[in-house]
Amino acid sequence: MAASARKRPKPAVARAAVDVGGTFTDLLVSSDVELRAMKVPSTPAAPERGVIRSLEAAGLPVGSLVHGSTVATNAVLERKGARTAYIATRGFEDVIEIGRQEREGLYDLRPRKPQPLVAHGMRVEALERMAPGGEVLRRLTRAEARRVAAEVKRIGAQSAAVCFLFSFDDGTHERMVGEELERLGVHASLSCEVLPEYREYERASTTVINAYVSPVMEGYLSRLEGSLDGTALRLMHSAGGTISPDVARKRAADLVLSGPAGGVVAASALASSLGIEGAISLDMGGTSTDVALIDREPRVTRSTRISGLPVALPMIDILTIGAGGGSIAHLDEAGVLKVGPRSAGADPGPACYGRGTEPTVTDANLVLGRLDEKSFAGGLLRLDRSRALRAVRALGGRPVDAAKAVVEVALSHMEAALKKVSLERGYDPREFALVAFGGAGPMHGCELASRLEIPRVIVPLFPGLFSSMGMLLAAPGRDYSKTVMQPLDRHGVSVVRASFAELRLRAEQDMIAEGFSRASLRWRKTVFMRWRGQSHEVMVEAPDLRIATLEEHFHAAYAAEFGAASFEGQAEVVNVRLSCRARPPGAPRAAEAGRKSGRPEPPGRKDLHFPNAKAGDVFSRESLSPGDSLDGPALVLHDDTTTVIPPGWRAVVDMTGNLDCEAS
Repeated sequence: MAASARKRPKPAVARAAVDVGGTFTDLLVSSDVELRAMKVPSTPAAPERGVIRSLEAAGLPVGSLVHGSTVATNAVLERKGARTAYIATRGFEDVIEIGRQEREGLYDLRPRKPQPLVAHGMRVEALERMAPGGEVLRRLTRAEARRVAAEVKRIGAQSAAVCFLFSFDDGTHERMVGEELERLGVHASLSCEVLPEYREYERASTTVINAYVSPVMEGYLSRLEGSLDGTALRLMHSAGGTISPDVARKRAADLVLSGPAGGVVAASALASSLGIEGAISLDMGGTSTDVALIDREPRVTRSTRISGLPVALPMIDILTIGAGGGSIAHLDEAGVLKVGPRSAGADPGPACYGRGTEPTVTDANLVLGRLDEKSFAGGLLRLDRSRALRAVRALGGRPVDAAKAVVEVALSHMEAALKKVSLERGYDPREFALVAFGGAGPMHGCELASRLEIPRVIVPLFPGLFSSMGMLLAAPGRDYSKTVMQPLDRHGVSVVRASFAELRLRAEQDMIAEGFSRASLRWRKTVFMRWRGQSHEVMVEAPDLRIATLEEHFHAAYAAEFGAASFEGQAEVVNVRLSCRARPPGAPRAAEAGRKSGRPEPPGRKDLHFPNAKAGDVFSRESLSPGDSLDGPALVLHDDTTTVIPPGWRAVVDMTGNLDCEAS
């Protein structure tokens, strides 16, 4: 027995990715022979416990783990970050509160600015001043730097954001203050390192957010790494790549859209593999819905806001709304039905989970028969239909009618979000496919597609854990940027070339320090251009840095953004950005059962309460094989979600296990 045991091959060390959501923690483990999926309840008070619990449940030795984290996001949303100070050039300490004069609600008679993360009493002035180009008007002395650091320490700050005028041209003064802060044990975030770009308010806000959440991330990563027992860890960042824990500790602001970015990366890869150039990703989870438009590749933005505060770092352009499976339905003071943005989350969760009492979208879907009580989340939870009925009945009227109304309101919110990322930006949704995933996305994907006349809906093989799939596919690396403010002429382009060379050297040093070879690195250059005198710029691809090429690409990008291109005046390059990525890991594969193709026999029927169709077929995902076709109304029960196929839709299982749905 002992001899045979010694001959038994050791299990291959696997790669894993985990996405911590508001309700569930999703884990995918990829080995040479299988792709294993795990879903466990999240532990909001200590998210690392859910991560460790999912790894233990997987039962495979994991050598590397990519993690999508909501820790940074929640710290800002819940105002639970570190006690932070803001250090500014004298006279500019209130920039983070003054902000900009434009307002989001143009006709709102009582506009409210977002509350800054740093209170007035936590703002410190420094006697220093620089002019554009880095000219020193008042040099910062070492004594003044020490005084500033001592003041920050005296007011009890754990962390400090340092943002001086024109430090993107010369960060000497900020670094001097940073040295003194670190000497006193205060975490320092310097704008010349976090975001070396012009625009004072956005740079200050981004640096403050980084300072506010970095100590929180430091504590979380320390607890998580201490529990991983040697497993190599990387963090998914908001621009779609991965970074090391050491980088994440310093640049926690890069992680504010960490989890949703994984879903868009996976949707983009799936669309590309199917030959689809245009796709819209629909990621509906327990607390929110994230949508993003993919035009051959995901759109990237630098104008994201979190809790109303700008974060001007490169991020995948994702629109998030408060409509998830756990979104609470209620009647407002006028008796109008509202759904979200308040969510039941993981604790207590929807009423049907057994602890909550308020009606949610999940409860409404259960009342309508679109969830199976016994197989929900692969049998992880047994849903309580009687509690769902009781909660929905509190909204008034017949429970089925109330449930239909709850789903209808939730659908209207998601429809508006899909229009915002497509129609409002000049894209016709009828020319796109919808990739529906998340714990609740496949339940609503086809109905939403019908509303926008989207002809095709793709539900991936592991829809409830699709964001984790994107993390397995994500390439290591990050983005680097710099303000140059140069006209598009011979001298300006030479400055742009020198700036890219400087950024490339920094990126190579960072990636080599993390263990990646120079030969494995891939580069993408973009510049941000405008006509001189304008306030805002457009992103322009810069495959080569010739004047004619930059000019051509600028005109095309400007016309695409604004509908027309003005060819008068001087074009200028404002910022340059270099994206550095190492070679991505290979795509994980899951074996499909080799059963006969055709139309499978439905294992059962269920009341589904669709208009003109009161019942439908119910299929187990495990019973389906490539080539099988299903006509709606029908349900497909996955271990990680449920796909709803409404009347008038047909779903076909493709060769890689996706459900390819089209209006019949």
